Amino acid sequence: MKTNSNFVIYNKKKNVKEISQKFGITPLTSVILCNRDIYKDDEIRKILSENLSDLNEAKLLPDVDKACEILKKYIEEKKSIRIVGDYDVDGVCSTYILYDSIKKLGGNVSYYIPDRFRDGYGINLRIIDEAIKDNVKLIITCDNGIAANDQISYAKKNGIEVIVTDHHDIGILPRNASAIVDPKRKDVETMYPFDGICGAVVAMKFVVRYYELYKSNVKDVLDTYIDFAMIATVSDIMPLVNENHIIVKYGLKSILNTKNAGLKKLIELSGIDLSVKSLTTYHIGFIIGPLINAAGRMDSACIALKLFLSDDEEEVDNLAKSLKELNDERKMMTDSGTKLALNLVKEKFIDDKVLVIYIEGLHEQVAGIVAGRVKDSYNKPVIVLTDTTEEKILKASCRSIEAYDIFEALNRHRDMLVKFGGHKLAAGFSIEEDKVDMLRKLLNAECNLSQSDFEKKVYIDAELPFYMINEEIIKDIEKIEPYGQSFSRPLFATRDVKVKVMNIYGNDKNVVRLSFTKDNNVRYGVIFEEASIIEDRLCGNDSIDIVYYPKINDYKGTKSIEINLQNYR
Repeated sequence: MKTNSNFVIYNKKKNVKEISQKFGITPLTSVILCNRDIYKDDEIRKILSENLSDLNEAKLLPDVDKACEILKKYIEEKKSIRIVGDYDVDGVCSTYILYDSIKKLGGNVSYYIPDRFRDGYGINLRIIDEAIKDNVKLIITCDNGIAANDQISYAKKNGIEVIVTDHHDIGILPRNASAIVDPKRKDVETMYPFDGICGAVVAMKFVVRYYELYKSNVKDVLDTYIDFAMIATVSDIMPLVNENHIIVKYGLKSILNTKNAGLKKLIELSGIDLSVKSLTTYHIGFIIGPLINAAGRMDSACIALKLFLSDDEEEVDNLAKSLKELNDERKMMTDSGTKLALNLVKEKFIDDKVLVIYIEGLHEQVAGIVAGRVKDSYNKPVIVLTDTTEEKILKASCRSIEAYDIFEALNRHRDMLVKFGGHKLAAGFSIEEDKVDMLRKLLNAECNLSQSDFEKKVYIDAELPFYMINEEIIKDIEKIEPYGQSFSRPLFATRDVKVKVMNIYGNDKNVVRLSFTKDNNVRYGVIFEEASIIEDRLCGNDSIDIVYYPKINDYKGTKSIEINLQNYR
């Protein structure tokens, strides 16, 4: 836990009283919403809702009716349809939704998920050649395709229609696509109300609209696929606002009752306590999502897709175990790579502002995770380089902090790079081995970050006296769960608190139960950090300032209020 953080209290208390009265929530919950720039009525309703009828209407997606009409024609004529997805969680979930639904509609449908190592991202000419050979007449992309202008033109030239369903940013629209269903389209008369949905949500809405137009039981469609839309939304780090919040809130409650045999088995093998009433975004983002992602990273994403499509008990069991084994291997490689990277920083680059680290033999599919972990440890921009199959060419994964635009920094030296792409906080490139040291020197010489830029900012919603923390306040705050990207968990601060270590738990002695005292009010809580560090830092101090979130602990039917310590100084 970092203690050299800047504590920043939000000050965005716009219309707090009005929001509180209109929506029947406490002023404190209203403050939390305003701090996240959520103060318009429709935005607040969606945060508080868990009703799928409050989702944005599927018919508002660009070209969705045209896409449905084309799909209906190919289903009725029994012509061959192929779904082309992607190898990450969103791509797998998108492919599952489209393939499974079209098959149930009677379509002659197959799927192809590009191989991360052989194909790279998205549809390519080789995939289209395979479709030509298999007499495919309609390709539907999901979670890709918006940038595939040349590939789609090639498909059309060879007698294949293409429907693009995607959610990525748009440069030039593929001119030969028959329909382009992407919420980010700005060239249409009526734009979709929210462009922050993932590929799986686009796929689900496509199916929903098809049922609205030609079938009836739309609720059944949503109940069948909402769990996968939720998993993809969290795993693809979509903003948990607007309809994403509804999808995730609903999906987290419904997933434990999923009828999908593969997903049920994956949850069972994950080690998650199935007695819980609902899962959290942590369970999805850090346990379930990585299990699905491990297939595409370490082997083939088709393993995960086959798991979700199978009803055979033995096959489901074997495929789920394969995913767990792949993820265990991925975790071991990540832990080993992170340890090597941190040691290299300490030995060679501790004074660098931009950390450029080459790790010989590191699996390229864990390089991004390692870079992220090193970035979190030092709060500095990080570039992790690994070997490739090309002689003397290294591949880099980059993760950055808010204060440093890594894409812009690398773009200034684009001439040194073999391949390059990305955005402000994450990028990737290939480079000749003998140019790495020069790039490191240039990036550090040009970096004008100050020491304060490396101090992590902790944003606090409000200072909260202990006497105000009660079950009613906590339950009211829980109305706006879940938390995630662009909708962070509320944090509160109390100054000048006395701390006492009560008990130490865990095999590694890293779960510490504490008592917190302020103005004769006592609260109990936990911190997840090595006990010896806590005792050295906290005990014996006259007082400290703490940052935390309160929760209701329900242990064997006995409820108590506790605070989960997140930071201190």
